[in-house]
Amino acid sequence: GHQNFTMFVQNGRVANFPGYPLKSNLNRLAHVLKEDEAFRGTTFRLTCNGHLIIADVPNAGVPAMKALLAELALNNLQYTSLRLHSMACVALPTCGLAMAESERYLPSLVTLLDKVIEEAGLRNDAIVIRMTGCPNGCARPYNAEIALVGKALGAYNLYLGGAHNGGRLGKIYKESVNEEQIIEALTPLIKQYALERLDSEYFGDFVIRKGVVKATREGKDFHD
Repeated sequence: GHQNFTMFVQNGRVANFPGYPLKSNLNRLAHVLKEDEAFRGTTFRLTCNGHLIIADVPNAGVPAMKALLAELALNNLQYTSLRLHSMACVALPTCGLAMAESERYLPSLVTLLDKVIEEAGLRNDAIVIRMTGCPNGCARPYNAEIALVGKALGAYNLYLGGAHNGGRLGKIYKESVNEEQIIEALTPLIKQYALERLDSEYFGDFVIRKGVVKATREGKDFHD
C-alpha cells in the first residue's frame, strides 16, 4: 500500500546552488510531508551513497508526490544514469588529507563524460563512477566500475573493473592522468561497451571480459 522514491543528491551536498535551490526545495517538501494528511507516515531516510529516500508514500498520494517532485526538480529525470551512480568525497578545501579535487570536480567531469554516454546511447544504463581526493578512499572508489583517486592537483589514478554491486575490487588501469587523458581513456571503452556488451552485462564485468583489466578475486590480487 506504499511506495518509496530515492532522490539523487549530488555527492550528498544539500545546499542552494545557482539555478537550483535544492535546500529550499527540500525544505518545502518537508513542510508538505508534515502538514498534508495525504502523506501521514511518509518520512525521509538517508542512503549510504548520500541520497535521500522519501519512504512510505501511500499509493493514493503517489500522483501528487510525483507532481510535486517534478515541480521542485527533485525527480531525477534531468540526470543520466552515470551521474545518478556517481559519488565523490569532500576533498579540497575541507579535508586536510586531500591531494586533489573531488566533490567540486566530479560533477563537471561527469558532464564531459555524459556527452560520450549520450552519443553511445547509454543515458539510462547505470555505470558506477567514484572519485576521491586521496588514497584513503572515503567515497569507496576501489570497488567502483570506474574510479579516480587523486595523487596531486589535476592528477588521478584511474581504476576499472569493480563490480556494479560493490562485490569486487577494481584494478589500476592508468596512473597520474589529467582530465584530457581521462576522457581519452574512457571514451573508446564506453563506445565499445555500448556496441559489444552482452545482455544485462555491467561495465565493470565488460572490461574484465574484454581483457582491459584483470579481475581482482581477492585483496592480494589488487596489484597483479
